[in-house]
Amino acid sequence: MSAPWWVPRTFALGLAALSAQMIAALYNAYLPIFYGAFVASNVLIGLIMVVDNIATLTVQPYFASLSDRVDTRLGRRMPFLLIGMPIAALAFLLIPRGQGFMPLFLATVMVNIGGAIFSSPSYALMPDITPQPLRSRANGIINVMAGLGAFIAFFYLSKLYRQSRTLPFDVAAVVMVAALVIILLVIRERRLSVLYRDASTHASASNAVQVGRILPATRMVLQNRDRTILFLMLGALAWVAAVNGIQNMFTRYGMQHLGLDPSDAAKLLGFFAAAFIAFSIPGGFIGDRIGRLKAIRLGAAGTLGALVAASVIREPALFRIILIAAGLCWALVISNAYPFLVDRVPANQAGTYTGLWNATLGLAGLISPPIYGLVVDTFGFGAFFIPGIIFMTAGLVCTLGITEGSRGLDADAG
Repeated sequence: MSAPWWVPRTFALGLAALSAQMIAALYNAYLPIFYGAFVASNVLIGLIMVVDNIATLTVQPYFASLSDRVDTRLGRRMPFLLIGMPIAALAFLLIPRGQGFMPLFLATVMVNIGGAIFSSPSYALMPDITPQPLRSRANGIINVMAGLGAFIAFFYLSKLYRQSRTLPFDVAAVVMVAALVIILLVIRERRLSVLYRDASTHASASNAVQVGRILPATRMVLQNRDRTILFLMLGALAWVAAVNGIQNMFTRYGMQHLGLDPSDAAKLLGFFAAAFIAFSIPGGFIGDRIGRLKAIRLGAAGTLGALVAASVIREPALFRIILIAAGLCWALVISNAYPFLVDRVPANQAGTYTGLWNATLGLAGLISPPIYGLVVDTFGFGAFFIPGIIFMTAGLVCTLGITEGSRGLDADAG
């Protein structure tokens, strides 16, 4: 039996996420090592490693909003993939070949600029070409492919490093270029996008003065009478801060508090990642069936319960079960949150609000590790899960300000 018509284009678009996560995984794993050859200061290396977060908060929203304003023969989003993905791939080839601090730093900056150019437009292309009732499961497929990209990088490409320090980077760069070619062949944006199929939406996209402007969009989120999008973004900030901080410091927690060696601690966290990947598509189906808000609340409540249980259990076997449960619940949140957002913003501004969404998640990734570090330094690793419990509770409370039937910003659109 052939796959539903929307699946091949979703898998093609998911290749952008897969290749981006392959690059991100290698970037985070090896860049500190490369910089260590030229820089003695760990503080400076740490500052360099947040360049990606800075790009997510600054450069990425600009290109995301720009993708709402441009209109080319290839469409609105596709030109950004056509420009950004080759820049990111070429710069990634140069990273392991950097023969000094400045060449390495310039390659690092260019990788992040290339990623910032295509990341949000590629996200926004999903709701553009996917009918509203199918968006959660489509987002689930993309999440699975992103997870597989990280999995491939950690378990396969990293082995190539023993043969040559450039080989894993070369393979990841080639995969990104190949992904772009497949996307261009499979997805004809002007034929598939709702912005071109719906003449009235296309006209408003061309004529609305405020379309593709970050500051007016931000004011709309803050001032709109319907607070659904504001509470959703605040909730996402809290949820991602909770999980990101745990992922960043879990290996140290496993060593210091559970008495594991670094390899076993990392493998323990792998149960969370594996459960998340396995349940992303079912989580999307559940959201499409029972309602995305119900799925988000259920997932956030389950993740909160898992964090509470993890804070009092030290037995590794039970920890595996808890982390598997947390991964399943987290998939419910992530597969449904972004589709819930794009269902409630004007279709002709999906890029702009996707940029704001990704900036919110980037901010969460920036603030959470220092908070976790401060709590651990002050109270010890026994308090490691306390920030996550507080963040996840705050995110769950934010959902009380959200209603399933809300039109969101579409209520004032037009």
